[in-house]
Amino acid sequence: MTGRRILIAGFGTAGRSLAEDVAHAGDTVVGYVDDDQRSAEVLGTLTDVASVVDGYRVDAVYFAIPSARGEVVREFTSLVTAAGVEYAIVPRTYRIMSRERVSVADLTDVDVLDFVGRAPVKHDMIHARELIAGKRILVTGAAGSIGSRIVAQLASLDPETVVCADRSEPSMFRLDQQLGADDRIRIEMADVQSESRIGQLMEQYRPHIVFHVAAYKHVPLMQANAVEAFNNNVWGTLNVLRHAQQAAAERVVYVSTDKAVHPTNVMGATKRLGELIIAELGSHSTATRFSGVRFGNVLESEGSVMQTFRRQLQERCNLTVTDPDITRYFMTIDEAAQLVIQTATTGRNGELFVLDMGEPIRVYDLAKSLIDAVDPRLSIDIVGLRPGEKMFEELSYQSSAVDATTHPKIFILTETDDHRPEETLAWVESVLADTRQHGISDADLKTRMRDFGFAALQ
Repeated sequence: MTGRRILIAGFGTAGRSLAEDVAHAGDTVVGYVDDDQRSAEVLGTLTDVASVVDGYRVDAVYFAIPSARGEVVREFTSLVTAAGVEYAIVPRTYRIMSRERVSVADLTDVDVLDFVGRAPVKHDMIHARELIAGKRILVTGAAGSIGSRIVAQLASLDPETVVCADRSEPSMFRLDQQLGADDRIRIEMADVQSESRIGQLMEQYRPHIVFHVAAYKHVPLMQANAVEAFNNNVWGTLNVLRHAQQAAAERVVYVSTDKAVHPTNVMGATKRLGELIIAELGSHSTATRFSGVRFGNVLESEGSVMQTFRRQLQERCNLTVTDPDITRYFMTIDEAAQLVIQTATTGRNGELFVLDMGEPIRVYDLAKSLIDAVDPRLSIDIVGLRPGEKMFEELSYQSSAVDATTHPKIFILTETDDHRPEETLAWVESVLADTRQHGISDADLKTRMRDFGFAALQ
């Protein structure tokens, strides 16, 4: 339907270029609202939107300020909702942020990414390019949400080869369809728990840099399958790291999670063990530099709360939140991938980095904002915490353990561990002797992990 009267929020490059496409589509741009710009075409501030809608007989409002903070988006959305007109947002994604123009095709119904207040940052990748250019890179978990985006980012940095290792056939098929035409990409089916297969890949490609992303990550599922979580996340990590060292890789980057801090669940504990292994191997390694990077929830990752909310909204179901006060850190998947790569350019052996995740978001507030914007008839169902789930996540064991680096979004953690040198690896080896043979129950494994130091483990 054409001939509608459109109000655009944002008189910047995105808003003005969008106006051209609106006019081309046969609609009329009545003007703009903007807090920072002054022009005869700017009819008021963002908070004036209701009166502008009424005074100019507006049929639809398009929000075109991709860099706006989350609280600004939420407040504006509530005002437009109250005005009772059609509303759409230019999705705040790296794809939009990294180019100068947008079009009507970029507009969607309210996109869940806009409500977390985590505007993507387009990072300078000059130092990363200097590191990656001409190098052979191996990425485990390459077909997963984060792994696949790391692969795509690496491919843009002029590598010699990017070896993509993963055991998920459907995911690897999709990755091959997306990137297989690039002759620098190698698609290799592989399980990180296989000594022979990982050894074969390391020997065949002799990677300069390894990004170990592969992991089981879903908290309730791993809570119920502790032995398999341990085998995949701990043994798989140790297997990859040792073979990388044997193949004389220059650098190995281990991807961790905020759930590794004071872990209450098996998944978080296994990722913390990976961090400790990195530190221990790094303390003795000379040829290979080991490092780790810890961050929180990635907005578009498989199984994230964002995906759950999106599905529930599409099905017009009530949104489910575990607790009214539960909070989480969020980061866009592109920014996470960029920063993971950049951690390989800095630091010393055995160091652990943490990414700046901004402020934690109350998940209930996020759900409420989505409902207000999409379908006010829906409500929020409080379903209770899942096994092993925490009310809030932390990025470090103590704030004083976080030191700055030359990158404004990357920090070094100087956390201490209570275990003696070599103790962690010796304990891990003793437990793996049972878990790899499936000679221990999930319950007994949890007991051994508590005895080792994970006292809060449920």
